[in-house]
Amino acid sequence: MSQRWIAVVGTLGLVALASPAFADEASDLRKELDALKQRLDAQDQKVRQMEGTTITQQEVDAAVLAYVGNAPAPILVADEKGSAGFPLGKKPFIKEGPNKVEFAFRNQVRWSGFFYNEDAVGTRIAPAPIRFSGEEPNDRTGFEIERLYFGLDGTVFCEDITFKLELSFDSDGTNTVDKRYAYIDWKYAGEHHVRAGGDKVAYSGEENHSSSNLAFVDRSIVTKAFELGFDTGVSLWGNFGGCDCPKQFMYKLQATNGEGSISRGSMFNFDASDTYSDQMLFAAMLEWNITCDDWKWDQVDHRPCEKRCKLLASIGASAYYENDDDAKRDQWGGLAVRGSSARGADRMGLNAWFRAQYNGWSTMVEWYQRDIDYTDPNTSLTQTDSGAHILVHYRFADSNWGVGVRAGMVWLDDDYLSVTVNAQTNTFEDTITEFGAVLNYFFYDHNNKVSLDVNFVQDNSGVSSSSAGYLANNPGKGVVVEDGIMVRLQWQLNF
Repeated sequence: MSQRWIAVVGTLGLVALASPAFADEASDLRKELDALKQRLDAQDQKVRQMEGTTITQQEVDAAVLAYVGNAPAPILVADEKGSAGFPLGKKPFIKEGPNKVEFAFRNQVRWSGFFYNEDAVGTRIAPAPIRFSGEEPNDRTGFEIERLYFGLDGTVFCEDITFKLELSFDSDGTNTVDKRYAYIDWKYAGEHHVRAGGDKVAYSGEENHSSSNLAFVDRSIVTKAFELGFDTGVSLWGNFGGCDCPKQFMYKLQATNGEGSISRGSMFNFDASDTYSDQMLFAAMLEWNITCDDWKWDQVDHRPCEKRCKLLASIGASAYYENDDDAKRDQWGGLAVRGSSARGADRMGLNAWFRAQYNGWSTMVEWYQRDIDYTDPNTSLTQTDSGAHILVHYRFADSNWGVGVRAGMVWLDDDYLSVTVNAQTNTFEDTITEFGAVLNYFFYDHNNKVSLDVNFVQDNSGVSSSSAGYLANNPGKGVVVEDGIMVRLQWQLNF
């Protein structure tokens, strides 16, 4: 072998013997370089954090991969047509195709105080030196949850079939949950509907305003005297008009049991004779939208400045009739029935109103009349009562404040101007009056507002109501004649 080949073989042998040592040194060098790089990256990140600079794309990618690797798998609750949300000022909802459920909630937390004057009459002895014309009314001052509602409404099968359920948990009710609205509605043609279930009676304009949309803390004493509240039955309602104004008129025709809310029970569990559907209550309502606008039943002009200069105005009327031979006198309105409770009476009511909004101003004027004709022999004289009230409210532009005033009067039948309690007969004036003022602060319109109202009530001897105040002619409440000043402070949360 030549010397050249001997040198090559020797060199290769030396390289082979030295390669493990070189490999170990290279591996150690790589580790040191990686550690140095990590220290430099950490120092660089600290510098960027102190300088407020953004992270690198490499760090973003690493963070996303780490999150995705640990995140739970999503659960599909609806297909691509489904949606859910809670828009500001609206109801939370779940929707998929034509099916939709909305969740409603209303809470009115109220402080009330009735400061009686010496003309008030109650059922407990007044301590000296306070002097009343009769006995002292019970103290009705303190906090309460005036309204606490939870509801569901929406559509099912198609957008023309709707439903509404509203449950009342407020402190004025009994130990059971009061079922208020509980109806199914079918828009069978155009703007025409058929509705069945628990609903407001088609009578009284202010009563058919939602309690969440009132300018004052509660409805007027006149409305509470004549309204009929909720009942169970069926109605035809809708809108009609010309081609240029298809919703110029709103109508509602209704037939109900005339026995109050659906919690009364079923006629199949009782004798329907002289109760429930034996003698139906018929009611009707018609409203003409003079300015040809389908505008809400709302006592406050919440429109933005660019829209509030448009006049909105409507005139409406309603009526009811029942040939009622039921001695229970259920659902006869808040104004006391003075006549005998003997069976047999035709009752009817008439009502008309005007409401309008313009440039922040809202107004409502309303008139009522009620006639009760006792048809059985040897019973009481016919009772005829009437009343009227007016409301004016102003919502300041670019402001959360609103102020309002109202006045109301009930003219009682001259044949029934006395109340006997504990063998004591009290004769009172033939009118009940109310004058009030309100200050509102709207955090977000009616959805979140605080209201303070002051009402002067005089000679209220014939109105009963679930609201604070207006509980007269009910000895169990300790008040026979209300006379004085009622102050109420209320916070409302509503959606």
